Amino acid sequence: MRALPLRSAAVLALAGAAAALPGSRTIERPPPGYSGGFGEASCVTCHVGNEINAFGGRVYLTGLPERYEQEGEYVLSVVLEADETEIAGFQVTARFADGPQRGRSAGRLVPVDARTAVTDSAGVSYLHQSRAGSATSDRSGSSWSFAWTAPGSAHAVLFNVAANSGNADESPLGDLVYTHEATAHPAERSPSSGPERLAPRR
Repeated sequence: MRALPLRSAAVLALAGAAAALPGSRTIERPPPGYSGGFGEASCVTCHVGNEINAFGGRVYLTGLPERYEQEGEYVLSVVLEADETEIAGFQVTARFADGPQRGRSAGRLVPVDARTAVTDSAGVSYLHQSRAGSATSDRSGSSWSFAWTAPGSAHAVLFNVAANSGNADESPLGDLVYTHEATAHPAERSPSSGPERLAPRR
């Protein structure tokens, strides 16, 4: 059983406020804007009582290339590892790290099954667990797969993930929140040698 640290009255008041937030108990769609990147908060805003990345757990991405092909398609996975996970959720974004579109969605995040869904808000797509995706097969964590279509412009893309390992007690207390950040850079393209020239007829 997870041990909860001592909480002051202020922390308990924050927990009460978090429980009252619209959608804070909606397991099928976390509110957008809690990925932990670009100045956003993370799930710990609502799931209070423990520090981020506590007790040796972690969340990370698999399948992300170090260098992506423009408009290439990739299958990625969010992997959550945390003991005593009864229910789980996450939120991931892919945003331009630089350039004129910095902070806006880079490419497209696409669900590949019924365990994930996408919510768009203020020019950013947030891919997250659905109600079906909140269930876990065992108590060691969870994972979710999705597709990413890379952007057609050559800029670095920053992925931010926030995940929640919940204890399923229907309160904002005692859950564990993990965050992760990863960057994919565009592949280097060789300069064009110009249009192909046809050999003259003899």
